Amino acid sequence: MFHQLYYFVLLILPIFIRAQEKPIALIGTIILPDKSIDNGTVLIFDRYIKAVGTNIFIPNDAIIVHTNGVILPGLIDLHNHLTWNILPRWKPVEEFGSRYDWQKKAIYRTLLQSPHKALIDAGLSCEMQRYAEVKAITQGVTSLIGSLRQPCNRGLARNLDDDSTLGKILYDVFPLLMTDMKLKETNEVLSSNGTLLIHLAEGSPNDATAAMEFLTLKARGLLRPGVSLIHGVALKQNDFRDMANASVGFIWSPRSNLALYGDTANLEAALESRVITAIAPDWSPTGSDGLLSELNYATTWNGGLEHSLFDDHLLLDMATINPAKLVHLEKRLGALKEGYLADVLVLQFNSDHNKFNPYWTATHSTPEDVLLVLIDGEAVYGNPQLMTQLVESKNLESLDICGVEKSISFASQNASQTSFRQTEKLLSNALRHFSRTLAPLSYCGK
Repeated sequence: MFHQLYYFVLLILPIFIRAQEKPIALIGTIILPDKSIDNGTVLIFDRYIKAVGTNIFIPNDAIIVHTNGVILPGLIDLHNHLTWNILPRWKPVEEFGSRYDWQKKAIYRTLLQSPHKALIDAGLSCEMQRYAEVKAITQGVTSLIGSLRQPCNRGLARNLDDDSTLGKILYDVFPLLMTDMKLKETNEVLSSNGTLLIHLAEGSPNDATAAMEFLTLKARGLLRPGVSLIHGVALKQNDFRDMANASVGFIWSPRSNLALYGDTANLEAALESRVITAIAPDWSPTGSDGLLSELNYATTWNGGLEHSLFDDHLLLDMATINPAKLVHLEKRLGALKEGYLADVLVLQFNSDHNKFNPYWTATHSTPEDVLLVLIDGEAVYGNPQLMTQLVESKNLESLDICGVEKSISFASQNASQTSFRQTEKLLSNALRHFSRTLAPLSYCGK
């Protein structure tokens, strides 16, 4: 009897450990690295993309979702400061020479630094990060940088700087303050195919202090493969050539740059030098609410130039495959390919005039246009009619995004959580002590 029971347990144990999931077949217009295809299929099973194309065999047990939209890789945000994104937008009344200038202002301490520190000290960091991750996901982001590196939100967005399974990724806001020991450890990570993302030359184009940082970085031996520079507004054309020669990447945040410094980086020099360039929103107070909004801002900025610097295809690359390359994940993320992790974004076509241009749709969509977000092959967010095909209704919470109902699932999180509405209420009450309001998930067209 004992032996029979033993073998019975062995037989059924795997069922309790992990139930077999059904494949998912997403049908719509698909953006591939080199082209787009109409009425294509992305087949997903067990976290991975199993097939992509027009003549895909779909298993009988698959859940077939006719999206009637544009299917593309989930967006990758390599520059953010997540816990700050609960704070309302800050609109400076002056332009600054460098980041060291505005960080000394009383208005910055009053409106941003003090309430942020108080909520962290009150033990609300996980709630702050949870809110920020939801905010990012509503903007099509599936992978991001800038978490607190705490295991409190595992299973929501993919925190690249806190996921050792995807390689070592370092994120340093003040790289020139590294101790010799920290510098040694950083170089060891870079020598082992790791990556280092650093804030540098952040200021106006003519600020000498910001420009000098590039020379200091070179002197410390950090102009080397695996490094990517964030902001770089004060970088000169020769600096971008040096970066290209050293295989150093660049992360561009135009909205925040223009709000704080009145200008942005020399993107033309970066592109001409063939520096691999990504785009990211920085943070909500002076940047965009998320990556979709930053793409919209970039198209507006580009359209105001005498000669545009990029088309919609190249701009989308800056939010997908290029950031994947910068963190050495271009064979796992950033594209819809067989064997890649199933991080997928689905957007609705914006208008009849542009419905046959999926790249235009990808770079001009707003959060209201997000139909579906999958992370690791699991539906996390989207329109209710699509989410209920993939997630049990009891696991869904309702969100209002600029008057459009959306659904979000926290079922994939490793730890039990309170409702998102409770998270919002907790943060709102905490911010009231500073006469501050919780920033909305989206400012709706602003």
